[in-house]
Amino acid sequence: MADRDAIIDHLQTEIAALDSRLDTDNELIRSLQEQLEAHKSRTSDNRRTQVYRRAAMDMIPDGDQLQFSNSAPVIIEDMGEALVALGGRLDHKFAEIKALSEITQRVNAGMFFDEVLNHVFESFIAIIPYNRIGIALIEESKSGQTLVRAQWGRADYAPILLGKGYAAILERSSLQAIADTQEPRIINDLEDYLGAHEKSASSRLMVREGIRSSLTCPLVIKNEVTGFIFFSSLSAGEYRDQHMELYAQIAGELALTLEKSRAYEDLYLRNEFITKVFGQHVTNEVAAAALSSDGPLTLGGERRKVTVLMADLRGFTPMSEKMSPEEVVDALNVFLGSMTEVIMDHGGNIDNFIGDAIMAVFGVPIAKEDDTARAVACAIEMQNAMAMVNAKIEGRDLPDLTMGIGLSTGDVVAGNIGSEMRVKFSVIGAVVNLAARIEGMASGGQVFASEATLDDVRSEARVAGSLNVQLKGLSAPVPIHEITGIGDCEIVRAPE
Repeated sequence: MADRDAIIDHLQTEIAALDSRLDTDNELIRSLQEQLEAHKSRTSDNRRTQVYRRAAMDMIPDGDQLQFSNSAPVIIEDMGEALVALGGRLDHKFAEIKALSEITQRVNAGMFFDEVLNHVFESFIAIIPYNRIGIALIEESKSGQTLVRAQWGRADYAPILLGKGYAAILERSSLQAIADTQEPRIINDLEDYLGAHEKSASSRLMVREGIRSSLTCPLVIKNEVTGFIFFSSLSAGEYRDQHMELYAQIAGELALTLEKSRAYEDLYLRNEFITKVFGQHVTNEVAAAALSSDGPLTLGGERRKVTVLMADLRGFTPMSEKMSPEEVVDALNVFLGSMTEVIMDHGGNIDNFIGDAIMAVFGVPIAKEDDTARAVACAIEMQNAMAMVNAKIEGRDLPDLTMGIGLSTGDVVAGNIGSEMRVKFSVIGAVVNLAARIEGMASGGQVFASEATLDDVRSEARVAGSLNVQLKGLSAPVPIHEITGIGDCEIVRAPE
């Protein structure tokens, strides 16, 4: 009722202002009067009213938000400019409607949420300016805290520092006000904003990415805020109030998209239950191999040649004693998440996370001729990825993290290990223990490999040095080799 009364008041003011400036037979005035009567009789078309009122803004220069009842009379000699402006607005509105319609069609087609958002990123640049779009959702932690966690992001630049998985407590963030009011927020000078909010880790990361202005809107479903969508630009002063309506429309569509596509994904992923046997971090090949096997899973294994990769942070345990448990977990998740992506990209399978250590295996359940070479290349890329890890955790009172990596190649027993109640696919053998011992000899930034590992890649690997070391549990010294590169992959050393 209040909204309808407000529109009637605005229309009456605008008609009176136009009537003092235009001929009473003017078509626009008649159209606005028709809309006024329609609103009074509750038969109005809100979209048509909106378009006509926008035309009125174009026809009255410096209208000051249509509050022109006290403006000096304006004589309009030529209606052409107003008609051109109205035509441009209509063309823009039709483009908006078409793009939003395409999103809805893709949702109804059963596409995943990421695919829909990729379509948004590729389509909406013609309508609203951005270099980056991000989505964050509200969730409850096990301790009962309300968190905002980044779920998706895409930019036309690299690197993205504030990536998927980044989380913050809602009540401590500036997003709380947006959630409370359910209204969008514009920041047109993010550097200035960061100066006034120095503790905002997310703003700091965005500024480091190069972002200078942002537009944030809540995702609302049934009057409840479920998350946020962010448009961000590398240019300062990019966003204006005229973007708000479109932004709210996009947010409304995506809020519904989230609900539908998540339900679709849940149904699809239910059929992928087999991955639970291998853990959360497996390649598609692993899942496919398991799904294609006949009969129930049984305990036991078979002898296989593999390359085992062991990686561990240097000095993290004493550092973590000065941090809260939440800060420790957050920093570890950044490290483990980044390393997981590199391992998966190289076709490795993560066998286990052991505190701040990772064990990955190359060669099971599917063996390939280049298993060892991929394991070595993976170790090199993991060391290079530590620069990104340190960039993501900057500002948390931590020194730069470093990691040592050990590689060992040989025969193991690979298979389903455990009990009938809990079964896990893993590898067992002296090769695993040797990889762990070699990793313990590596300093931060180094990759050490066994003789067998180097033998497999000797023709393409670059070695910085070799030495014989006495390892715990072994009766004789063992040769180990520092590998600095293989093929096109080489460890990038930070400038001193």
